[in-house]
Amino acid sequence: MELNEVLNNQQLCEVFLCAPQGGMRKSNRTNSLTLISDKTKLYDDRVVGDVYHYTGMGQSGDQKMSGQNLTLAESYQNGVEIHFFEVLTSREYTYRGQVQLAGKPYKTEQKDRNGRQRLVWIFPLRLQNSKATFTTLYKMTDDEPELQEDILIIQQVENMSIEQTEKERLIKSRIGQGKFKKLLIQRECKCALCGVSDSRMLIASHIKPWSISTNEERVDVNNGLLLCPNHDNMFDKKLISFNKDGEIIISTSVDATDRLFMNINSKMRVVLTEKQQSYMEEHYRSLI
Repeated sequence: MELNEVLNNQQLCEVFLCAPQGGMRKSNRTNSLTLISDKTKLYDDRVVGDVYHYTGMGQSGDQKMSGQNLTLAESYQNGVEIHFFEVLTSREYTYRGQVQLAGKPYKTEQKDRNGRQRLVWIFPLRLQNSKATFTTLYKMTDDEPELQEDILIIQQVENMSIEQTEKERLIKSRIGQGKFKKLLIQRECKCALCGVSDSRMLIASHIKPWSISTNEERVDVNNGLLLCPNHDNMFDKKLISFNKDGEIIISTSVDATDRLFMNINSKMRVVLTEKQQSYMEEHYRSLI
């Protein structure tokens, strides 16, 4: 196979002696696993630097570490050759070359084919041929190279043998003191509502809840607001939110006395970028 050679499905099957369907096709006859990243379909595959973050097999429900997923996870020791194709146009398979694992597989969340949030396995892959390249349809923001440190922390903690609630607490704590918070401070300097500016009292608050965000969304600065502890607590509990114009919306369950003590009033507003607005829409709709 030549790098960047384009095949149809029948030709691909003839070369690798594999099945004609699926994104991960194992062939015992050629001792190979053919990976197909189809940009026209479901999975949220993306390139960060020279590493391709490839979503494992399974279109509905939580993915399991079994079958072809397990074959790929153990490819560093089972001797199976891993060949990689991208589909940018329907029915056209572009060969990118052989790949190898660039790190441990990790879990994150994506929507399945029914639109439900579920856990998937992500496999970091690197091309073996230095002359080969992936197609980077996912565009990095200017901030993202700095945020790779935070993404690495997430991946490391996700691989720990501890309870999910403890993983979440540990990651949020570490990211809250990492590049994500520093970039928010550089952009906003103070609590978006009350003006507290001491960084020790500021929290990097996520707009889209942590539990349903992907790892990339968890370190996306556009998914963040800098808030003091009081306002972060209210925002996290969805007792306050903001409309598309940045005007505060206060839950009717918060009485006038508590509004006074918590330092909130109906005249408050924040400045939201267009990307922040898109994250805020769901938060606003779920206000208590």
